[in-house]
Amino acid sequence: MDLFMRYAVELAIIISDAFFIFLPVTKDLRWRPRFIWSMSGILLPSFILLSAWAGAARLWPIIPTLVLNVSFLFLVFFFSVRLSPGKKLFCFFNAIMLGAFCLLYSIVITVPYEEKNELWASVRLLSLRAGVTALGLSLIVGLVFFWTLTVELPTLLREERVSNMWDFLFIIPFAALLLIGWMTPLHPQILLIGRSRSFLLVLLPLIPLMLLLFYHLLWWTVTKFSESAKLQQENTFLQMEGKRYEALRSYMGETRAIRHDFHNHLLVIKDFARSGEMEKLLEYLSPLTETEERYVKYSANRAVDAVAAHYAALAEAHQTLVDWNLQIPAHIPIREMDYCAMLGNLLENALRAVSTLPPEQRHISVISSMLSDNMLGLAMDNPFSGEIIFDKNRLPHSGRKGHGIGLVSVMNTVRRYGGSMNIKTENGVFSVEILLYSTAEQEKTKKTQNEPEMQNSKVREVFLL
Repeated sequence: MDLFMRYAVELAIIISDAFFIFLPVTKDLRWRPRFIWSMSGILLPSFILLSAWAGAARLWPIIPTLVLNVSFLFLVFFFSVRLSPGKKLFCFFNAIMLGAFCLLYSIVITVPYEEKNELWASVRLLSLRAGVTALGLSLIVGLVFFWTLTVELPTLLREERVSNMWDFLFIIPFAALLLIGWMTPLHPQILLIGRSRSFLLVLLPLIPLMLLLFYHLLWWTVTKFSESAKLQQENTFLQMEGKRYEALRSYMGETRAIRHDFHNHLLVIKDFARSGEMEKLLEYLSPLTETEERYVKYSANRAVDAVAAHYAALAEAHQTLVDWNLQIPAHIPIREMDYCAMLGNLLENALRAVSTLPPEQRHISVISSMLSDNMLGLAMDNPFSGEIIFDKNRLPHSGRKGHGIGLVSVMNTVRRYGGSMNIKTENGVFSVEILLYSTAEQEKTKKTQNEPEMQNSKVREVFLL
């Protein structure tokens, strides 16, 4: 029983690793968090107890047993999270590094008791005291890293401006893990030679603390850049609204003048009609109708209307026809800035795609409306030339620098609102269909988050009703 407890307590560090690995990705789980935590709470302890029983019965070396349990944890994590491989590896190695630190530091703390550990030389098994110390250290490390794991890392994982760095950023916690493994003594008695133990007591905590500082600086830098980008985006939208306001003022001034002179216009029209001079009548009416045609209202939402007017002017300048169907009310259940940024990114991509086509083929269709009080839909189609290559996230990939960031931003917005996005390329037409949910509606849709394609297949059908 004593041997079983020693195995079980040391292997229990995997439970701490599970918390470290899942905390940053609670919003990127494939299934509901309650289901993931429940399954982990059943499977991991069961696997640990089974491994402890087998290890105690056969005196298995603890390191291969730990590796086996860690591999099982990685498989559970890998299939439970919707993230790129680089992000998964980063979260995994960061969690395992923290667990390895707790184990090594517990050895350093309890080394006076470990020198009589007869099983260390054969199977590297910690004493019960050291195992319990490691679990206590994992609790302290969890408290120290809690803000980083629950706020800073989730922000970095969802920030599209640093999406490319995850392909190599996992090397940092992996290197720290290798360093901790290299510092683990072959026998606890080595730590009692000279100042080895004092040296490790002071310097070993610097490894996780330096990583903590690095994560915080990276988060702070990205946050500042994000705030700057948001301010620039807001200024852009304010400029769009300003231009729209000036157009509205001009329209109101012209219509006011027309209303003021309405009686005189009627007399002139009556005179042309009585004399049968229809050509002169049409010529006279032409400037009066131009005022109405020049101002087009796209939606009832002022911000969305300004964005639509801006891109309508760009489309006209590039000889592109846009079919607008924006049934957007004055108030929508999501942040206006997020919706406008998403609409603008999609329109920019569409205008770029049709720019290589002949003018007669440049056509964009935009449909958006409230599908319910808490659900907003958006669909956009445009023709394209050439071949579209999709990346590992099922987003169109462009080899040109700076391209493709817009759709990543759109995807992040969709995920932030618990929605779904479906991209299709059929018969030379690029189609995007999006569903967004308000905060109240997100809880109702979590049960069907594993079926985004089924949800999106209904978007256009609802629009067409």
